Amino acid sequence: MDINSIISSQLASLQHTLQLSILDKSLNLGSSGVIEMLEKSNQAQHQINHPYKGNVIDVSI
Repeated sequence: MDINSIISSQLASLQHTLQLSILDKSLNLGSSGVIEMLEKSNQAQHQINHPYKGNVIDVSI
């Protein structure tokens, strides 16, 4: 085996490892962003009042 083929195979392996690392980090960032968004939406839901429940409504027949 010559030096060029050894370096070429090592470079291909390094590129594959780097691609997997970048993919893993982007998935982690994406999932943490989704979790943060869901937590914020849950907090916002607790602060929203029902449009008429608990209020006095004047009904005349």
